Amino acid sequence: MSSSSDNLPIADEPTRDDAGFDHDVDSLGFSSSSDQDSDWTSNDVPDRIGGYSIRELIGSGGMGNVYLAEHTRMQRIVAIKMLPIDRMKDESAVQRFYDEVRAASRLMHPNIVTAFDAGESDDGIHYLAMEYVDGVTLTRLVAMRGPLPVGEAAAIIQQAALGLLHAHRAGIIHRDVKPGNLMRASDGTIKVLDLGLARISEADLSTSRSSSKIDHEDPLKSSKGRLVGTLPFMSPEQLEDPDQADARSDIYSLGATMYFLLTASPPFVGEYLDQVYGHRHGEIPDLMQVRSDVDLHFANIFSRMMAKKPDQRYVSLDEVIDDLSAYTSQVDAPVWLAEFAQRRGSVDSPSAGSSSTFAGGSTSTAASKVFAIDFGMFYSATASASPIGGVESLESGGPKRPLFRMAIASDEDRLLYGQDAIDRRSQFPQSLLHCLPMYIGKPVVDRKVAGRACPPEVLMAMLIRQIHKNAWSGRSQPLATAITVPASYDQLHRRSILQAAKMAGLESVRLVDRSLAAVQSLWIESESAIAGESLRESSLCDIETDHDQTVLFVGVSGQASEIALIRRNGARLNQLASGGHWHQGTLPWLHRLVDLAAARFSVKHHFDPRESLRTAARLQIACEKAMNTMLLAQSALIKIETRDGLKTVSIDRDDWVDACDDLVVAMVSAVRRTCADASVQLSDVDVCVTMGAIMRIGRVRDAVTEGLSADVLRRVTDRSDVARGAAACLAAELPGRGDVAMPPRSVSGQSIGIVIEDAKGRRRILPIIPKGTSLPARTNRRLTIGKGRSSMTLSLVESSGVVGDDWHSLGRYEFGGSNAKGGDNDRPIAAQTIGFEVNVNGLLTVRTRLPGTASSTKLPPLPTPVITDESMKEWTKWIDGLR
Repeated sequence: MSSSSDNLPIADEPTRDDAGFDHDVDSLGFSSSSDQDSDWTSNDVPDRIGGYSIRELIGSGGMGNVYLAEHTRMQRIVAIKMLPIDRMKDESAVQRFYDEVRAASRLMHPNIVTAFDAGESDDGIHYLAMEYVDGVTLTRLVAMRGPLPVGEAAAIIQQAALGLLHAHRAGIIHRDVKPGNLMRASDGTIKVLDLGLARISEADLSTSRSSSKIDHEDPLKSSKGRLVGTLPFMSPEQLEDPDQADARSDIYSLGATMYFLLTASPPFVGEYLDQVYGHRHGEIPDLMQVRSDVDLHFANIFSRMMAKKPDQRYVSLDEVIDDLSAYTSQVDAPVWLAEFAQRRGSVDSPSAGSSSTFAGGSTSTAASKVFAIDFGMFYSATASASPIGGVESLESGGPKRPLFRMAIASDEDRLLYGQDAIDRRSQFPQSLLHCLPMYIGKPVVDRKVAGRACPPEVLMAMLIRQIHKNAWSGRSQPLATAITVPASYDQLHRRSILQAAKMAGLESVRLVDRSLAAVQSLWIESESAIAGESLRESSLCDIETDHDQTVLFVGVSGQASEIALIRRNGARLNQLASGGHWHQGTLPWLHRLVDLAAARFSVKHHFDPRESLRTAARLQIACEKAMNTMLLAQSALIKIETRDGLKTVSIDRDDWVDACDDLVVAMVSAVRRTCADASVQLSDVDVCVTMGAIMRIGRVRDAVTEGLSADVLRRVTDRSDVARGAAACLAAELPGRGDVAMPPRSVSGQSIGIVIEDAKGRRRILPIIPKGTSLPARTNRRLTIGKGRSSMTLSLVESSGVVGDDWHSLGRYEFGGSNAKGGDNDRPIAAQTIGFEVNVNGLLTVRTRLPGTASSTKLPPLPTPVITDESMKEWTKWIDGLR
């Protein structure tokens, strides 16, 4: 099938070769077809039509023939499209021809073939004179060269998107976007061709036709039950009802075209029904599986373009243009576009490239290392990895110190970090800052550092910078950095960690769920671990399995209790569900032990150590040591030095666990809920992975994992393992991968919802991105302003409660009730299309699009960050000046 305007009966199969190429010819600007059923031949064409001298036939299709011609007065070479002679008296064909004329006449853009003239000659010939493009269609380009480099393909699609966005803004939907309808001119400009199947908005159609000489039923409305477009690149909704195609349908087809440029094949191939099934129900191809030079972010751009449901795609092509900016190669770009990009700083958006974690799509950075931090409440560990293979543990605490103690202390004008800061804790507790993640959400931490009361993000940035300095000293900057977080972290916590990383000087950051990093570490080999460390006994990389494995992860870190069910499919981990909460980490267990010890001191020694800051700090230090002792021993002795001498009490491990019984019950419940969310029975788990000191207590571990089969494989991981796993996860996302496993897929740890109101004014919460949704996730919703109201409030909520069914407010957006056109053009806005997206970092982005417009506007983030972009710059400057 060509780009002709014939609407195919749904039972017919388009004429295509085995590779799915359109049949076209070079140097046209228009694709042709083997379907030359017309009686019109080059011998029948007059030498002149109007002011044009006809030279030769250069293309043919069901909707018309295309000729090379010259405007005799202007001496300009053009392409003339004419209706076949047997259709000149077909009113429907004539009307469709002039639909194309009207669509073409509305568009003037460098990336769209320009229409110069149209009319009917004295001989009754209907014609359209258009720009002649000296170049080749993308179909032909791929046929000649094969699959294109990522940067070149991204640049081509971005140019096509610029042209199509211009059409969408004019109310025109192309409906037949495909490689054969996109041409690369000799100067590198991409041209959108053939608007023969374009659909103009109903309002514009009615206006333009009211003055037309032809008055009959809209031929586009007769397309029910017929295909409109080209099957290998057709959106699922066009298969159902082509009249319902909108801008998102073109986005789908453009995504399919990008896949063709990268693979020389449409995304779904085979017989007619195979292709129909593929578009409707087939799994979206994973670009990372077919191209080793594609990174995760680029693969996600493609997946979002080709989402089955329109509401899960990009809402507008301007978003596609922005996201592709990080990958486009300007080597073959036309001069006009290169100059424009240089002046604007981007192709079409001031924020272009900012949404990508990894710039570029080249294999030139394949040998670069990535950095990973397992970012904990008490300790952190680090590692590095390369996309071509190899994972290495690093000394995050300094020479021969694999762990970094998460603490800062001020000694007059000198700052102390890590263990040096902790050493001052018992004598100068007021100078110490630690357990910083627990302060996220507060404007400042009450204790000063270097004379200033700082937000927790600033203090975490200082720790991250010190960790990077210790572990990465003497190396070139990492290509990207992974930071582990609990899956339960909400929008506020995730944004705070990213802000801290940015102020620390780390620009390309990926947040990795700790559960995925821990499990990933079990299937990687260590390269040259610290001090000659050999392959860990916990490694599973030597285990061969011919079936999928279900993995249960249960961890209790300083930050959170963390539960996840993960499916291992070959070389990829797929997170099925997650549970736990940051309020239920190690800290509550420590606080219970402190309370228990304080009560014992009150009974035995008649004083409460918590009454003074110094003895309270010593009590906490002693309890931290006792926790480690009780991992092996049944009891621990807690000692505190006081003015009256050394005082001690003994704590039995069972007494401590009894005091934490509600925490154990909460973990058991979280495991059961996570299994239910993933539709997995505990008895079906193949591997159980645990992490954290609490999970080494037999009584706790047995209670939490009760129900596992007797032959389940059990493994224990620690922070060094998690850091290595996070490095491996990140390396797998980058282009130029060697034998590195595929990047794991995570799910949303919280539900995002909106508050809606029914006709009776009753409010309820509508989940729009439920917990457990595969990331990245996208949905578009059309929200209507209530009757009799002039504005709309959109309230966002998140299920960040401990149990999971508690909703917390993220904030709200206010939308006015009229267009901002001014004057007599003001009219009420009845609805807006809102796009909600949660990216692979778990962060929510909201965009809005007004009715009748093709562009979307990115809204400010919610919840509103504690630190603004401007204050971040000031804090970064202050951190840079510290010694």
